[in-house]
Amino acid sequence: MKKIFIAILAAASMQIVTSCDHLDLDLAPEDYFSSGSFWKNESQVNGAMLGIHNLVRGQQQTFWGLGELRGGTLRTGTSFTGTASLNSPSVISQDIRESAPGYSSWAGLYSTIFQINNFIYQVEQATFLSERKKGYYLGQAYGLRAFYYFYLYRTYGRVPIVTEPKAAIKTPSSAEEGYTPRSQTEKETLDFIKADIEKSIQNFNGDYTIQSQKGQWSLAATQMLKTEVYLWSAKVLIDGQQPQSVQADLQTAKQAVETVIPRFTLQVDFARVFSSASVPASKGNSEIIFTIRYQQGEATNFFNNFLYAQSDDISGYVDDAGNPIPSDPLQVASSGSIIRYEYKIDLYDLYDKEDKRANATFLNFNKGSVRAVVMRKFLGTIVDGVRNYSDDYPIYRLAEAYLLLAEIKNKLGEDPTEEIMAVRRRAMGTAAPQFVRSDFEANELAIFYERTKEFVSEGKRWFDLRRMQDANGKPLVFRVDLPLVGVLEDVEGQRHKLLWPIDLGTMSADPTLQGDQNPGYSGT
Repeated sequence: MKKIFIAILAAASMQIVTSCDHLDLDLAPEDYFSSGSFWKNESQVNGAMLGIHNLVRGQQQTFWGLGELRGGTLRTGTSFTGTASLNSPSVISQDIRESAPGYSSWAGLYSTIFQINNFIYQVEQATFLSERKKGYYLGQAYGLRAFYYFYLYRTYGRVPIVTEPKAAIKTPSSAEEGYTPRSQTEKETLDFIKADIEKSIQNFNGDYTIQSQKGQWSLAATQMLKTEVYLWSAKVLIDGQQPQSVQADLQTAKQAVETVIPRFTLQVDFARVFSSASVPASKGNSEIIFTIRYQQGEATNFFNNFLYAQSDDISGYVDDAGNPIPSDPLQVASSGSIIRYEYKIDLYDLYDKEDKRANATFLNFNKGSVRAVVMRKFLGTIVDGVRNYSDDYPIYRLAEAYLLLAEIKNKLGEDPTEEIMAVRRRAMGTAAPQFVRSDFEANELAIFYERTKEFVSEGKRWFDLRRMQDANGKPLVFRVDLPLVGVLEDVEGQRHKLLWPIDLGTMSADPTLQGDQNPGYSGT
């Protein structure tokens, strides 16, 4: 899809209600619009909401890429085994340009936004739902739409704000009618996101129920999104200008996250947060706020791309403790794994020796001068001798709520010790080093590196670098002197890369975009 018009028409014919056996969905696939029997009862509304979540799952790798690839922690070149070329080298090394941006067509996110728009349009008209159920569904839809637009905002800045399912109401008579121009300012986009968040909260009306083992959007997820949005609004330049409502936005973010924290509890063991193998009950556990669900026999994540292949020769390697590594230590068996993404050994070296997160996240390989890591996180489970990559992918969990609150408190001039230590103690127990409050930058860096170690491959890194600040209020992404941080230099030829370019195909196809490329990139 090279334009929103095409995305809308494609979405109009999409069969959104797909197989969701684990959620007890017993509906035949139906066209989202054209079937005259659709939108007639609650089962169909519920099926449509499950279908939207299925689309969210289908875009998990996009969420990961937008938030992780440019974060400075991934390697380029050839895997440590010498058998595979690593993916996305230009994006990882910040060589992004309009002719090769890494993602095109607004990262493909508008197709799902359109489905959400149609859901809102249909449910708001529905007369067969109770007010409570209608409110819950609309709370989910408005929250998810704000979630998608926040990804677009952080990636592109100004974006087309599409709120109606145009093809559902009236088929455009021309391509031009199907286009929506970009917002005039970044503030316009951000204000729209904030408005959708408030609509979500109002519709949920205090109902904190979470469906499908935390696999569906909820009021708690909206409150986490509100925390992120208002923290971003308080710290990141808007239309090139300093934020104007810093204290008010920080207080709003603080209030939102403080409504979430008491409703969840940290898992005692970091590895248990993710495991679907040794502790099946850990899916949707007490720490999870919102997750993308995967289940054996239904769908798998893409983390087989972080492991050695069964055919790779890893003989002679030892782990971090000097123990010989067996021929297939992670039991990749015949799972089709191959190293396409590899984290830098420098990231592993950031962890304290007592930090259990290190070896729960990575397996360390050492042989001679070669030192490398392979992901242990999101490994899934063994089924009939084959590894099945069925671990859920968390979007929000309690550890992040704590560290977001720590960041808010630091910006407000308050003490973030309690929140930082809650995460550290889970990782290291009594060996956790005591956080000592210092000046703003020192505190901010402590929080940043705690997030670095806690959220590996959870799609947070690039956005952290853009949002978190040094003593001068500049984003950490420009701090080339810090370990695993210096991915951009604060020079004229680099600053524009904070935003991604719109790809040339989209630019040329959409008449409303002529001459409206993001600054610093060519429009041709």
